[in-house]
Amino acid sequence: MPNAEKIKKVEELNGIFLKAKSAVLANYQGIEAVELTQLRSHMRGRAIDFRVIKNTLAKQAVKNTPFELLDGDFTGPVSLVLSFEDALAPAKALAEYAKSGATKNPKVICGVVEGKKVSPEEVKALADLPSKEVLISQLLSTMNGPTTNFVGALSGLLRKLVGTLDAIKEKKASE
Repeated sequence: MPNAEKIKKVEELNGIFLKAKSAVLANYQGIEAVELTQLRSHMRGRAIDFRVIKNTLAKQAVKNTPFELLDGDFTGPVSLVLSFEDALAPAKALAEYAKSGATKNPKVICGVVEGKKVSPEEVKALADLPSKEVLISQLLSTMNGPTTNFVGALSGLLRKLVGTLDAIKEKKASE
């Protein structure tokens, strides 16, 4: 029988799911309380919401949200890593935490990135992607390369033309 507190919690979670850009479900079983506190702090420092949630409440909360795809994955001890700004941030933050030297890391179950369900392998691949700013700069440098080469080739031709005209001028002056 649902009570007012559970209904309020489901409504709160539903609002969070509606605002989030991406989420990763991870099994936190076996992580000591001290390390779990460190993990929460790590996530908070990156503007990521880390929550340990009750599966029954989460199943109710994801209804009519882009995260409804996760409905069947809320089994066992599950934590939810959410981002409201950068869709890749949860995957990157979990990967960074794993590299930090913690004795036990959360095991990724699955995730949802911009409405698409992703496997643990895809979450790892997303974590390995460069940041948005780096990708944009790489794209711009790639687009800038041919024009730079074209300008260099034209200036080389102009230098040759000027050199040839100078040589003709000097030859006519010496005659």
